[in-house]
Amino acid sequence: MAANNGSTAQEHHNQDILMIEGMRCGSCAIAVEALLKKQPGVSDAAVNFAADVAMICWDKEKPSLANLQQAVARLGYRLHSSVDPDRSKLQAESVRKHLQRRLAVAVVFGMWSMMPALLIYLAPLGAVEPEVLWPLAIASGLFAAPVLFYSGSHFYRVGWRTLLAGTPGLDSLIFLAVFASSIISTWQLFAGSYHVYFDAAVMLITSQLIARLLDTSVRRRASEIIRRYLQQVPEQVTLKASGGTRETRPAKDVKTGERIILQAGEQLALDGQIVQGHGQADLSMLTGEHMPQPLGPGADMLAGCQLVEGELELVVTANIGQRRIDQLSRSISALLSRKTTLQRLTDRIARILLPVIVIAATLAVGLALVQGVPMPEAAARGLAVMIISCPCALSLAIPLVITMGHATMISRGIVLQDPAALEAAADVGAIVFDKTGTLTTGEPSVDSIAPAGQWTDDELLKLAQDTLSESAHPVARGLMAKTTLPLALAPDGTRESFAGAGTRWINKGNTALAGRASWLREQGVDVPPTEDTGMGVHLAFNGLYAGKIGFQETLRPESAATIRRLINQGYAIYILSGDTRKACLDLAMRLGVPPEHVLAEYSPEQKHRFIDNLEKQTPTVFVGDGLNDGLALAGARLGIAVGNAASATGAAAAVYLTESIDKVPATLQLAQRARKLMYQNLFWAVGYNALVIPLAVMGWIQPVIAAVAMSLSSLCVLLNSLRMQKQVAGDAPDSTPAVSQTTAPA
Repeated sequence: MAANNGSTAQEHHNQDILMIEGMRCGSCAIAVEALLKKQPGVSDAAVNFAADVAMICWDKEKPSLANLQQAVARLGYRLHSSVDPDRSKLQAESVRKHLQRRLAVAVVFGMWSMMPALLIYLAPLGAVEPEVLWPLAIASGLFAAPVLFYSGSHFYRVGWRTLLAGTPGLDSLIFLAVFASSIISTWQLFAGSYHVYFDAAVMLITSQLIARLLDTSVRRRASEIIRRYLQQVPEQVTLKASGGTRETRPAKDVKTGERIILQAGEQLALDGQIVQGHGQADLSMLTGEHMPQPLGPGADMLAGCQLVEGELELVVTANIGQRRIDQLSRSISALLSRKTTLQRLTDRIARILLPVIVIAATLAVGLALVQGVPMPEAAARGLAVMIISCPCALSLAIPLVITMGHATMISRGIVLQDPAALEAAADVGAIVFDKTGTLTTGEPSVDSIAPAGQWTDDELLKLAQDTLSESAHPVARGLMAKTTLPLALAPDGTRESFAGAGTRWINKGNTALAGRASWLREQGVDVPPTEDTGMGVHLAFNGLYAGKIGFQETLRPESAATIRRLINQGYAIYILSGDTRKACLDLAMRLGVPPEHVLAEYSPEQKHRFIDNLEKQTPTVFVGDGLNDGLALAGARLGIAVGNAASATGAAAAVYLTESIDKVPATLQLAQRARKLMYQNLFWAVGYNALVIPLAVMGWIQPVIAAVAMSLSSLCVLLNSLRMQKQVAGDAPDSTPAVSQTTAPA
């Protein structure tokens, strides 16, 4: 999600996004990525396990999809030409359930396998009679069998596949360690010895299943992003048949060139061009513009936009798969395939560790044989090396900080949706805010009342409320919010709405008009010279001008204080919006943001390009809430969403704030702490291996002690990760920061 440092794959112009089905862990993704990079015509590839996507790049001719599918199939996975969010979601759920079942078996049977093993270890103290030691070893092996054959089976399959692909990783090491311990233990049993190591294999499998479940529970949210984007768009359209009749048809069955009807209150499912009718449309889903825009014949309208007033007939210009929202979804998928710095570092460490550990184990066996040690004991030394150096702490280093960070943040109303966010905020220099819905409420409030003639402020306001009482226009909602008294029922009379122009109300022989100045003039009203900005409503009563009510965007109470706090902390603040430049500059002046840091009338793609360019100068955070922000949120170093958690943007962002932007400073502090702890954990995990491998090679560590030491290394990582729960300055769980109590002028 939106916490990326980029990769070489993003530098290519020729690229395509494919879906990988069947991946169950990061090692799977490493193997598929390495295989794709070896295919003819592929210049680069990046595979993201969390999103089930692969991005392939080429320089000249696009590689054959059939050849790529055949190559990936040899590893046991399936390659699809397009991203299917539903398939990805089902796979994520399947992986989680499989892990839970395997962990349950490992815990239950592993506990019973450990009990006889523990008695064997206590034998030198006289706790067990010698004649029962061999039966106890048999019992340990029998109870370990379900763990070895069922719970650990996935590690063996993936470990073997990654070996075949030439990219062995953690699973390959687990496979070798479990295989070696099982062979040695079985050999010992047949030789009549009770020195078995089934318990070490069981502990290894169980700890790794816990690590995978922790990792999966947090990281597998990415498949929701595209699915939620497309859920924002209806699946049905009203088709206008050749005879003029109307019928409801699934949007996927409609072709370009066909005509569809869109009525007030409906959302458009396909991109189209208006051929008949006028109306006002809410375009905020893709532009961020907070006021409904008047549309007429010749205007383009995109899927996801909603018609507020009027009725339109459109000719379909893009069907499903080719719509603007589909293009945005594919762009999000490309961004998701990026790997962060720590992900790439962990992959490199795991690849280096495997050959080092295998060489060290072989050296331990050879050294023991040279010293005259019997073969079973020499093999046990090699096994001890493989177990004690198994990078369990390495695999837990990142997920544990993520888990602790998630718990700490959620108590403060901060929802972590992408672990990469916890390493992305360390060097942030600029924070870019979307305007509508982020800094403002998205609903206008009354700014000025300018009555004409004998009208008073209260009378003009009451006339406007009565005239527009049945309107769904945001200005009407702002009018209704102005009164502090309960609103009475809408006055009697008849109201007629003119899309994009105004409303006429006739009651008891009186006629009231409310709308644009140009429309009132068309109705014969003498309106003083003025500008129609969309942020004001003009009124007339019985043909005489009554006055104007002006509006401004309602600033969120915490916006000004939060911006001041971030500026004082040294961040450069920008406002980036699809709204008009005048509206953006007015808001910037109220917040103290310099005009040169205000970017207005930007499309989603332009927002993303601006974020990309700014990233080249300084690491950047983007804070937004509308669907049109999704591309920028996913592409920024750190994306923070505020507003509706169910929105597509809530999924596209790395961090979601349940309440408001006043948690942005605490989010950055917590993310910086998390990144520091991740690096400390990685340093400990690598340093631990460097310390214990020589000891195991010398034969000073037995396999069971190795298993315990391996667990202790993971415990150290856990204890360090617990520091994530410390309170940050100026914030605390279940408390409201002082800045949120400061109210900005509305």
